[in-house]
Amino acid sequence: MTSIEITHTVTLAGSAAGFAAFAGTWGYLFFKHKRKFAALRKKKYLVPYFFALAVMVLASACQGGLLGLVSGFSTGAGNQAGTLASRGMVGGTGAVAVAQEGQLTFSGSWIALIVFAFACAFCWFAKNMGERVLMISGAFSGATWGLSISLGGLAAYTGVPLSNWLGALIIG
Repeated sequence: MTSIEITHTVTLAGSAAGFAAFAGTWGYLFFKHKRKFAALRKKKYLVPYFFALAVMVLASACQGGLLGLVSGFSTGAGNQAGTLASRGMVGGTGAVAVAQEGQLTFSGSWIALIVFAFACAFCWFAKNMGERVLMISGAFSGATWGLSISLGGLAAYTGVPLSNWLGALIIG
């Protein structure tokens, strides 16, 4: 096994690994609560998962610094996990890049860093291990989908400009 590459390009296999983490997490919760969708609408599941997912999607727009390192490592880990699973399960590598470019400006990156620090504090002071697992799963899905065409396209057209505008408004 090779070391994990820090990259800001999601492959098809990495995107599939992120989707598998998403589907696996919510599938587990669905079956844990006796196949009831009403249980999935609880705030104790939605808030940690989607907060971490949104933070990593936003962090994926940072190419450098601490956020770039964290999101690049998570994206590289997802790509490698997807490639390993693809070779064993479907017989392909899925090495085709699917990237959506949208980068944060200096001020927008500060907003993303503050939100990332808030997410780390949220994870550190979580009430139980279940919230931490939901945040890790959400962060993994967000890092692998953060630059893909589907979720990354939505972030590139809404979240990134909003963060850049907010950063310029607050920081200057």
